[in-house]
Amino acid sequence: AINPGNSGGPLVNMAGEVIGITSIKIATVGVEGMGYAISINTALPIIEDLVAIGYVIRPWLGVGLWTVDEGLASRYGLAVNQGALITELVANSPADKAGLEQGDVIVSFDDKEITDIDDLIQAIRATQIGHEVEITYWRGETKYTTYATLIESPPPS
Repeated sequence: AINPGNSGGPLVNMAGEVIGITSIKIATVGVEGMGYAISINTALPIIEDLVAIGYVIRPWLGVGLWTVDEGLASRYGLAVNQGALITELVANSPADKAGLEQGDVIVSFDDKEITDIDDLIQAIRATQIGHEVEITYWRGETKYTTYATLIESPPPS
C-alpha cells in the first residue's frame, strides 16, 4: 500500500521483490485514492549512478527550451506552431558546435517528431552518450538540418 509519508520506500510484489519506488499518493477525503510508483527498471540506473559517482549521468545537448504553441508562434513570429524553441545555448555544448542558435525551433531529433519540450527531453534521454543525432530545425522562415554528438551532462556544481 502507498500511504502518506512512505514516498521513496520500496514497492514489493507478493514474492517480496522490489518492483518500484513509491512516489506519490493522491486522495480525497473518504476515498482511498491512487498511489503511484516509479518502476525499478527506471530507478535502478539512477540509483547505481548516485551510489557510484554521486550524480546521475545523462546525455546532454546544452540548450534551454520553451514549448512552441500557436500563441508563442504568433507572439514571436515563428514559422512553425509546434516544436522546442531554444531560449538558451551553452557555449561549446553539442548544440553550439552543431551551429544551433538561440531562437531556433527544433522540430525533429534523430527522426523523431518534436512537438514540445517533453518530446525533445525524452528523445535526448533515449540517446546514448557519444551518439551523433540528426536535428531538424527552423531559423526564421528556413528549415535546416544539422548533426550533433551528445555528451555527458556536466556534473552539478
